Amino acid sequence: MKRIFKAVSFIYLYISHFSKRHSYFIVSGFIAGFFISLFALKFLPSVAQILLPYEKKIGLIGDYDENTLPYSLKKLISLGLTEVDRDGSPLPSLSSSWVSTDSGKKYIFHLKDNILWHDGKEFQAQDITYNIKGTFITALDKKTLLIELQDPFSPLPSVLSRPVLRNNLIGLGVYKVTNLKFKGEYISALTLSPLKEGLPILNYKFYSTLDEAILAFKLGEINVLEGLPTKEPFAAWKNIIINEITLTDKFLAVFFNLQDDIMREKDVRQGLSFAIPDFKDNQRVFTPVSPSSWAYYNKVRIYKYDPENAQKILEDSLLSTSSAELKLSTYAFYLPFAQKIADSWNSIGIKTKVKVERSIPDDYQALLIAQEIPLDPDQYQYWHSSEKISNVSHYNSLKIDKLLEDGRKTQDKEQRKKIYADFQRYLVDDAPAAFLFFPKVYTIERK
Repeated sequence: MKRIFKAVSFIYLYISHFSKRHSYFIVSGFIAGFFISLFALKFLPSVAQILLPYEKKIGLIGDYDENTLPYSLKKLISLGLTEVDRDGSPLPSLSSSWVSTDSGKKYIFHLKDNILWHDGKEFQAQDITYNIKGTFITALDKKTLLIELQDPFSPLPSVLSRPVLRNNLIGLGVYKVTNLKFKGEYISALTLSPLKEGLPILNYKFYSTLDEAILAFKLGEINVLEGLPTKEPFAAWKNIIINEITLTDKFLAVFFNLQDDIMREKDVRQGLSFAIPDFKDNQRVFTPVSPSSWAYYNKVRIYKYDPENAQKILEDSLLSTSSAELKLSTYAFYLPFAQKIADSWNSIGIKTKVKVERSIPDDYQALLIAQEIPLDPDQYQYWHSSEKISNVSHYNSLKIDKLLEDGRKTQDKEQRKKIYADFQRYLVDDAPAAFLFFPKVYTIERK
């Protein structure tokens, strides 16, 4: 017992003596350690993100399979034979060059060397499997591809910017698919791992409905929600970042059904267009061609909000009778915009009722939806009279048909530019649709 007491006393005296003698260093070390700890807590996560791949858990709304996966994701996973510049001009990508012969009915593409698929296989001309109506694809050798067409088709190089993918989403891009899960026929989860330093790992989860996606965010399954049509569910949330994104690859428009007895009248369509109010928080669209396109034409008729002029145009139409009622169909996402338009039409004596639809009804009168803007100014699928499904307005114009046919056959860019200028001028004046604005979506991210 005495030995233990002596040992404890010795240790105590030693520590006391040491502390007095080296107190400056002990205090300095304690203070330094405290501040180093604070620094580490604050900055090491950021340093780790720079040095190590970090992970983003992202939620997307929609049911997708390998073929219908969003274009933005396909572009991460792979590349196309070409890529499209900001103004819509095609540039080399997997191909190094190409030539067009036989008045645009033959294209020869030369492929770049030393390109590997994500599984290590060499990329060759035989791997190209684009499914484009009216085309015949032949690999002349490992690095040369011949594409033959039944008719000249000048938009082809832009169309070939679509990412090339093999089964199970094996691609050629900066991200590699390292996990792919299905629920039934649709993808439920997808992991993209970067092949370049400094890029995050992207873990995607897919939800059928907006409510499911919001619940997953609340439960912490995901820390990012992309492509939300509204930010309202998160308006009062703290510790989140809300980013507003304007989609310039599509536009919102009111399409008029030209098979309807009332909407067949050009004056009615123009009058209703003049009675659509301004949406000042959104970027206005005047034609179906992208404003950034080399073929964009801005000297078209402008349907500036003018209710008095609209009322004058419509006063003798069937819509102005007391028994008439106009039906404006839309999807739930666009209901607030549809209601604002309906209120404006009601205010000038056009009795209007909004109806929310799940799909485009055959007998609609006016329809508020979004439409994709093609990479090339070719709008054949949307406005040519032969297109029975994608021509939403059932538009039929011999003049527009001829312009669209010439536009996709002509190889000279300047001639195409003149053709599409006429196309936009005549189409907007005829008003088969009232072009409104670019839609917005929101990304919600946890801080």
